[in-house]
Amino acid sequence: MTVLALMRHGEAGMSIPDEARSISVNGRDQARRSAAWLAAQGLTPAHALVSAARRTVETFHAMELHCPMTATEELYECPGRRVLDEINGVPGDVGVLLVVAHFPGLPEAAAQLDPGAELPGFAPGTVVLLDLDDGPAAPGSGRMLSWFTP
Repeated sequence: MTVLALMRHGEAGMSIPDEARSISVNGRDQARRSAAWLAAQGLTPAHALVSAARRTVETFHAMELHCPMTATEELYECPGRRVLDEINGVPGDVGVLLVVAHFPGLPEAAAQLDPGAELPGFAPGTVVLLDLDDGPAAPGSGRMLSWFTP
């Protein structure tokens, strides 16, 4: 794995239960704009790791990417360390991995990967790019390259 794209789901409406929340029209637009930004960076995800919550799966589909996607319950309401564990569970050599998940797990994972980075606030649709060292995703093993908030 070389480049990791951590993305918060698009804006979602309210619903009970929480994991059933759908993204809004604005959330779909945020997802499309974030996908366009990734393309403008010359990045095409080879695989997507997505929380199984409805809003994250809908965000991934709204991005209209043509890569395999794995939805997992493990990325829902999890700490940053769990995000890193899930990243490390992706088999094979993935050049660009997209992770679509939630706050606060994503910013915690980004801060662990690059403790010195000045991270954005992770508003809905935000994407943070990190260059990862060879080996497992672990504290201190990444460098933030850039970020985008639609």
